[in-house]
Amino acid sequence: MINGKKYDWEDVSIMLPSGLAVGVQEISYSDEKGIETLYGRGSTPRGYTRKNYSASGSLVLDRDEFERFKLAMGGSPYTARPVPIVVNYADYDLPPIADILPNCKFTKVETSAKQDDAGTGQMKLEFTILEPIKWGGMPAY
Repeated sequence: MINGKKYDWEDVSIMLPSGLAVGVQEISYSDEKGIETLYGRGSTPRGYTRKNYSASGSLVLDRDEFERFKLAMGGSPYTARPVPIVVNYADYDLPPIADILPNCKFTKVETSAKQDDAGTGQMKLEFTILEPIKWGGMPAY
């Protein structure tokens, strides 16, 4: 469809260990499987070797959503076992898509607040994904 409706923020739902998250401001995730080029004589690569797969992400939650999440994690995101995060994209005109972030281990929590900041108290959580992301249900690697 050309010039038709595409997925937007209203079409995204995020499942955390605490249930369907309603106080999510942002989610970001990525993965990579790098290569390293091998050189010999001359200036062009002769081949390559494969590097390790890695995946990570971040999540920005309203403070009340973070408190529910923290309780579901046993009080601390750092001491909890790795958990899945599921990001669903669904709209009436488009096929549903689910990205599965399996075994997320939280590595950093930060917040900030300032005068006239409407989002005061939002919590940013960073995590490492310990298994390949399932993009649309299909493993990346």
